[in-house]
Amino acid sequence: MDLLLEESTQASAAFATLPPSVAVWHRATSTGVLHAKLIAADRHTAFLGSANLTDRALTDNIELGVVLRDPAVVGPLVDHFRWRITPENGVMRLA
Repeated sequence: MDLLLEESTQASAAFATLPPSVAVWHRATSTGVLHAKLIAADRHTAFLGSANLTDRALTDNIELGVVLRDPAVVGPLVDHFRWRITPENGVMRLA
């Protein structure tokens, strides 16, 4: 499992107790904001939305999300995030 988390938030602390098999990634540079929320179960099913995955965001905010069940849509999303964590690309780094 790979998690791409914003380093400037408490997101890493929230996931600190996950097993070592979970790789946590941060942006390699400090410009911009990692704002995407994508949970991909495989190359066929994913959740794409605007909500931060926090109690407050999921209970108090008005957010939108969609479950995608189409390999033609989900596959390229997974490919994009896999590209981002490929070390040679220099986009993300392991935490």
